[in-house]
Amino acid sequence: MKKFKEWIVQHVALPAVVLLIKAFSLTYSFKELNGEGVTPHRKKTKQYIYAFWHCYIIAPVVFYRNLGVASLVSLSRDGAIAAKIAESFGFKIVRGSTFKGAAQGLLAMKQEVDRGADVAINTDGPRGPAESVGNGAVYLAKLTGKEIVPFGFYCDKMIRLTSWDRFMIILPFSRGVFKFGEPVGVAYDADENAMEKARALVEAKLKELNTDCEQYLKGGVK
Repeated sequence: MKKFKEWIVQHVALPAVVLLIKAFSLTYSFKELNGEGVTPHRKKTKQYIYAFWHCYIIAPVVFYRNLGVASLVSLSRDGAIAAKIAESFGFKIVRGSTFKGAAQGLLAMKQEVDRGADVAINTDGPRGPAESVGNGAVYLAKLTGKEIVPFGFYCDKMIRLTSWDRFMIILPFSRGVFKFGEPVGVAYDADENAMEKARALVEAKLKELNTDCEQYLKGGVK
């Protein structure tokens, strides 16, 4: 019975979810508020490590589809589902996390960077706390010499689930905005204090950027 349920999820439910997301995405109106030189849509000049919160993962998956971005996805069963969805939008998936399988995941992400790919990490997944930043992005920046670019997102039509991160279901005909922060570098010889400062800076910027996106759609910050 368990195997049958797993087969239903993998071969019926999951393809249906992918089709639904793709259909919804045709009605979305998303835009970037800034990011010249740092986003794939605005003539970026370098490779970057993009950092964002888990709750709005669907937004970048849809907006930055088919650009060859590599993304770190947890080893959990939920992670397996997320991986299949992201792969259907042209993302290169690396399985691992900043907890279980951390070293393996980060080394695999470094290989993707060495091949020339941009990479993306949701900083508070897979188990929170929500709206935090773990060490994964910072360690990867130290390993690769690539800068971290935090970005926020907000949309005007959504449902928030009761999950640990209050996951965002973006409804049809939603308007959404992305906002990017300045790149944050981590030296190859950075000590623990320097790495903690970088981590805290990325966390603070993510909170600021997400607030700015929300205020923009509500008529505040431009």
